[in-house]
Amino acid sequence: MLSRTLAIALATFHETVRDRLFYLVGFFGVALVGASMVLSPLTVGAQSKIVADVGLGSMALLGLLVVLLVGSNLVRKEMDRHTITTVLTKPVGRTDYLIGKYLGLALTLTVMIALMGLIYFGAVSMTTMKPGLAHLGAIYLTLLELLILTSAAVAFSFLVGNALSAVLTAALFVIGHLLRSLRDFAAMTEGLSQDVIMVAYRILPDLEVFNVRSEVVHGDAVGAGLIGMATFYGIGWVIVFLVVARALFDRKEL
Repeated sequence: MLSRTLAIALATFHETVRDRLFYLVGFFGVALVGASMVLSPLTVGAQSKIVADVGLGSMALLGLLVVLLVGSNLVRKEMDRHTITTVLTKPVGRTDYLIGKYLGLALTLTVMIALMGLIYFGAVSMTTMKPGLAHLGAIYLTLLELLILTSAAVAFSFLVGNALSAVLTAALFVIGHLLRSLRDFAAMTEGLSQDVIMVAYRILPDLEVFNVRSEVVHGDAVGAGLIGMATFYGIGWVIVFLVVARALFDRKEL
């Protein structure tokens, strides 16, 4: 089982990295270096903070773009072309196939974020802010968030078409970062709207757990406790979405 899963993961990685990865990494590098040059006339402290904020924010958004373009289409494309039937007629189970596909895209995202991280460290090093463990922690948490969104995109792709799957994943990204604000708003309201918001707060992932850009920009520490908690939280949500995806996969007649 493991060898079959790894084979599918590597094939998926080669497929996704061929066309998209290095273009996005190159765009990220050019944008970040360009931002550093444009911001150079600013005061020393402001320049370093903006470069760090822009770098981490761009990393998350470009990663999200890969999830929307690739994750939402990861399985659906082969289902629509009926090539998945050929794969599953071989000694490959649906679980092997699903996990392999997910791990392949997860590997793509990991390599992409790692390359962007190197560029980010280089750009920040050109300012007075010296990148350290807090910056590394922020990059790691960004990757965790993207892995959750990838698993959600795969689950959505079994319910709806490619475009709507991407829309639902993008909506999850936005709502996931607004959940705490929505919770605070619900505390000031009554009735059905409060109930709906609180249900959403309890059943959707709180993606602000992975957002530590403010701490990094202001030079605060990102503690090991936060990293550990976010890791377990992220893994838990990945498992939940993949279990849902596997259940939906079972309902598909191929």
